Amino acid sequence: MKNKMHACMAAVTAIAVTATVMLGGMQNVFAAGTTITKSDTVASAKIKVKDTVAKNNGSDSESTINIKVGSSASIDIKVDESKKKAAQEDVDLSGEVAGIEYEKLVMANVEEAVNVRAASSEEAEIVGKLYKECAGEILEKGEGWTKIQTGKLTGWVNNDYLLFGAQAKKLADSVVERVATSKTSCLRVRTEANPDAAVYDLLAEGDTIEMVEDLGDWVAVEFSDGTIGYVSSEYVDISDEIGKGETIESIKAKEEARKKEEEAGKAKASNDTSKTSANSGTAAGSTSNSAAAVSCDDVTLLAALIQSEAGNECYEGQVSVGSVVMNRLHTGKYGNSLYSVIYAKGQFSPAGSGRVAQICSQGPKASCIAAAQEAMSGASYVGTATKFRPVSSGYPGIVIGNHVFW
Repeated sequence: MKNKMHACMAAVTAIAVTATVMLGGMQNVFAAGTTITKSDTVASAKIKVKDTVAKNNGSDSESTINIKVGSSASIDIKVDESKKKAAQEDVDLSGEVAGIEYEKLVMANVEEAVNVRAASSEEAEIVGKLYKECAGEILEKGEGWTKIQTGKLTGWVNNDYLLFGAQAKKLADSVVERVATSKTSCLRVRTEANPDAAVYDLLAEGDTIEMVEDLGDWVAVEFSDGTIGYVSSEYVDISDEIGKGETIESIKAKEEARKKEEEAGKAKASNDTSKTSANSGTAAGSTSNSAAAVSCDDVTLLAALIQSEAGNECYEGQVSVGSVVMNRLHTGKYGNSLYSVIYAKGQFSPAGSGRVAQICSQGPKASCIAAAQEAMSGASYVGTATKFRPVSSGYPGIVIGNHVFW
């Protein structure tokens, strides 16, 4: 009989439980999930559970288990089956997102990135990283670890840092983007849907940019700062895209490329400065815009981006734009240096248009330099936000000045 009672109590406490205890006219309520044992004290009285336990009545919606406690009190435990059913409710996982079936989908549940390893052990070799809001496909789910495929990366991730099922689907649906991918080596992103319009940026083959609308001969696209541009539909492929992991080899290759870019930029800047010094009729400020952007220090570069995006915003708004860049850098998803994050294709339109480099050459204003320094020190009014748009865009998020951040 004792074993039956223990089994009954275990079954009750495994689901939503509300217990009401009447002792000497005083009512005590046990919240859902409370475990009631023989030694529990209620209103300064020991609960003595007799060996008389009524069985669950089998109702589909809710059941009541009556446990007699001595001769002076009784406990009615109501089992709310509707809560149990809600918790176990099946979510429709049919369909797919960005080519991954929802049933096989995992999403990174991290603020920055989680290591992907060669085996299901914290001691195993790190073969890559899965960044915030990035997805993977389940290859094998084990005890505490899951083997995934994400982009060109295959490996094991600790389940504590992953979302599965309904949670993964919800996150994926909120971050998936419709993108235009360039099919040519020099695709012009124009200010208007007109072949004679000015150019915001150039996209290389394989570069992507978020799509807004298919206009037939043209596709409206959007930079991460909310700037709308236009590309010829003839030269792009449209698809759904979601972030993917990155191999260690790819991360190292990017770092090497960044170093070469910096060295080349410094050499060019030095060469251009020498030429302009020798020519009295040419101002020193004529140094190449691209060289100026690569060779200037990180504070100046970030301040130039801040000025181009939020030069007329309040100081908090300027810091927040800087924080977005720093948050992107910390994730590793957008690049491994401030330069690569700011100049990532399809992201900040002033970078591609030459505006950032121009400000670098002229020198950013004081408030933007201070904002850059504050953002680089870790200050943030927008948490871990990695995106922003004009408030008029209607995106939900943290509103500061004329921008919304999320």
